[in-house]
Amino acid sequence: MLDFDQCQAAMNAMIAKCKEHSDWPPVVMAIVDDTGNLLSYARTDRAHLPITRNAIKKAYTAAVNGKTSEAYAEGMKARGWTVSDMGDPMLISVPGGIPVVNPKDGAVLGGIGVAGLPAGPGDDDLALVGLEAMNL
Repeated sequence: MLDFDQCQAAMNAMIAKCKEHSDWPPVVMAIVDDTGNLLSYARTDRAHLPITRNAIKKAYTAAVNGKTSEAYAEGMKARGWTVSDMGDPMLISVPGGIPVVNPKDGAVLGGIGVAGLPAGPGDDDLALVGLEAMNL
């Protein structure tokens, strides 16, 4: 399971990255455990409710599916399904969520979600900064 120190290190690294880029739009970062429960959350100034919810949903989607939220979205699209077909209002089919996986046994430990930057590389890259800081 993810511990407090790992979550704090990830969040601190992502916040530090945001501070390096004062030109970035408002950003929200969320970390959840393997069942999607929120463990850590931060937002930069002027971040509004829609991106707050999206960051949490991206982390949740990555954690409960064990794959990036982008890969989840691609899988849904390939099957002709939508997230509403799954019956879980916390799922989201947009990039920005990455799973946190134990490298020793492949177990999913949680997820990191970022919202506010350009979808895909922007959000994913910041989430990866957090993942690297966890030192798994």
